[in-house]
Amino acid sequence: MKNNSKKKKLMAAAAALALIAVLSGTFAWITSQEQRVNRVKSAKVVNDTVTVNEKWEPKPMIPGTEATKEVSVTNSGDASVFVRVSYEEVLKHLTNKGAITFSPNSVPGAKFDPNAENTLASHVPVEFSAVTIGAGSGFAETTDPTTQVTGLEPGVKLFVKGGKVGSDIHQSITAEWTPALVHEYAPGKYQQVKGSVVPTGELKDRTESATGWSFTVSDITYGYYADGYKNAVVNWAKSSLAPVGETTVTGHALLGTQGNRNGVNYDYREATLGIVSPETLPNPTPATDADLIPTANNEAKGVQADLKGLSEGSVKQNHIRVGYGNAITNIAALNPNETDETVAAAAAKKWVYNADDGWFYYTGTLKGGETTADLLKKLIFGENLSTEYTNATFDLVVKLEAIQATETAIKDSTGWGLEGAAADSNTDKIVKQLVSRIGK
Repeated sequence: MKNNSKKKKLMAAAAALALIAVLSGTFAWITSQEQRVNRVKSAKVVNDTVTVNEKWEPKPMIPGTEATKEVSVTNSGDASVFVRVSYEEVLKHLTNKGAITFSPNSVPGAKFDPNAENTLASHVPVEFSAVTIGAGSGFAETTDPTTQVTGLEPGVKLFVKGGKVGSDIHQSITAEWTPALVHEYAPGKYQQVKGSVVPTGELKDRTESATGWSFTVSDITYGYYADGYKNAVVNWAKSSLAPVGETTVTGHALLGTQGNRNGVNYDYREATLGIVSPETLPNPTPATDADLIPTANNEAKGVQADLKGLSEGSVKQNHIRVGYGNAITNIAALNPNETDETVAAAAAKKWVYNADDGWFYYTGTLKGGETTADLLKKLIFGENLSTEYTNATFDLVVKLEAIQATETAIKDSTGWGLEGAAADSNTDKIVKQLVSRIGK
């Protein structure tokens, strides 16, 4: 009965899941809000009263650029709450980190077949841009490939530009031409191909345009990224509520689930991510690297998935970065014993990262009708963003938990469970800061 009584007194809200997707040079955000609130003293504390606000201005993913991404939290209810925010990440990257392999058709999967059963680990074709051989490029397919070209394999096409120049009379005939071999695996979709292309016959007998020449093609190889993709999966903090649509607390928010957010599908189930039994989704791992943790205003910091998925040896990859807002503080700056209420109130409108559990805590109560300062301001693509990120997608799940602004709620095991933290630890100092703001 005691546990039941506690549950009736506690309110916990899981809110706001925001996903970032970066694919092959483009970037898009997928957002959704979901609230779960166990009502306590105020009957006006209802679902969707604590939400994430975001301003997103998408831009192409180009090294050295950035895109506006402002994230704050609003409480539209009447009951004051404490809020905390953390991340889940999925970085899908090429297993070989952008290295291109060329092999003949005899190597299984080298020649891409869209109708084959392709898995996460299947070879990925190196795309050849249709623009390169399209209208206005100067390239064109030979006039009659069947009779003019010898040695082409099924689906492989030869495009050429240029031709014969000069004068037969003055015996100054030269040839300026360029070949382009491609594998058209679907209409207008091309795989990069290499091979030897040699024109046949006497130069003087050839037409002015190379499209009318005869050619012999040999040594055809197909470009691909070997062994497909891998997913680097990270959960910064243990969620206190069950994933959206589930009833069992797993420590994750979206990881382990599939669904649709704003018309975009996501699938973070183990099998889809390439996590094979007996392995499971990674346990929550708070960020501890100094390059990841904001401690002052307007800092740009990295994310964990780069380090997990693309770092190699002593070389750290961390080029997808988050620009934080001007309301970031640090543990050392917390002062729950401040007697000047004006100073204390200003200090209670900040965000602080807790390396003990991986959550960003808002340092004061969020009253009804109030909105926090921005936690995030932008997404930054580092100047050294390189081939390792070819075809990569990066999903950042921004997860929010809100709980009634009472000491019991933040300490009890059926709430945030922050009781019993070691003296003077990060968690202990954050708890004291939050308790000092109750009722203010």
